Amino acid sequence: MSASNQQGYTITELMISVSVSSILFIAFLTVIMNYFILITRNNASIEMTTSSQNLLRSTVDNLRVSNGVRQTNSITDANAPVGGWNTSNTNFVIVISTPAVNSADDYIIDPVTGSPYMNELVYYKSGNSLYKRNLANPSAAGNRLRTSCPAAIASPSCPADVNLADYFQSMSFSLYDQDGTLTADPAQARSIGINLNMQRNVFGSLLSLDNNIRVSLRNRF
Repeated sequence: MSASNQQGYTITELMISVSVSSILFIAFLTVIMNYFILITRNNASIEMTTSSQNLLRSTVDNLRVSNGVRQTNSITDANAPVGGWNTSNTNFVIVISTPAVNSADDYIIDPVTGSPYMNELVYYKSGNSLYKRNLANPSAAGNRLRTSCPAAIASPSCPADVNLADYFQSMSFSLYDQDGTLTADPAQARSIGINLNMQRNVFGSLLSLDNNIRVSLRNRF
């Protein structure tokens, strides 16, 4: 009887096979990783675009019913920074006055002046986020707006400031008077140009997004 032939891999063939398999596996992982990074970056870009559009839309909605921009807040805010809130491109702060309304959306009128009481909205940057603080006019009985507070001390009677956007880098604004000329005086502003920049670092790549809009102030009481 002749011995049956036994076939198998030699050590050299086995080493070559393992090496080729490793190379193919690494190449596969690289493709998968690159695809994952691409998808993550695209999703981050879409998220920033959506966030910036929503932010500008909500800001525009508030501006269109506002009475104008104020240099400083006139409504007392116990949680304001030292010196109060001051409209400033450098500090990314803008103070907007807006009519006080009740639950039926009716203006709350000051019987002394015959004009609506004014609330104030303060947009400000903290870290890489943009927030809105509401300052409700305490003299407006039935005021639908409630003064807000920093999240760390928020309570049912003082809700947290609204987080409008993350990955926020800057929001610059330009004030224009009734003739469309740039002005540094908020009291003369009849329209506002807003330029928003958002940045996000994703897997070592810096994604940057610019968005801008110009809106007219409709109400002058």
